[in-house]
Amino acid sequence: MELTLTEQDLLSLAEQIAPLVSPAKPDQDWAKLEDIRADLFAGKAKSWIRLYIFDQFPEVQIENGDPKAWVVGAHGTGKVTKIYLPYARPWMHEHHDDINWTAREVR
Repeated sequence: MELTLTEQDLLSLAEQIAPLVSPAKPDQDWAKLEDIRADLFAGKAKSWIRLYIFDQFPEVQIENGDPKAWVVGAHGTGKVTKIYLPYARPWMHEHHDDINWTAREVR
């Protein structure tokens, strides 16, 4: 069986499937801590990330003035904590073994 579609049929078909197909998102530069926790920080709690990464490695905090810092609002007091992904990803790869991933969360 051969199916023949006119140009109008193809346009109609495209309109029907367009909502089902999501366009590729460009690589984002900034992400909220909550949105990137699972991917970048192995799903650790925000308080764990702040204690064992942001506090243990103050060079990652933009407020501390390091030109390669990648987190702003590290302690979330009054503003959302945001991560600059182009710097954060390579830093996390480089320092993976320096982070105590089995440390217990302090409550």
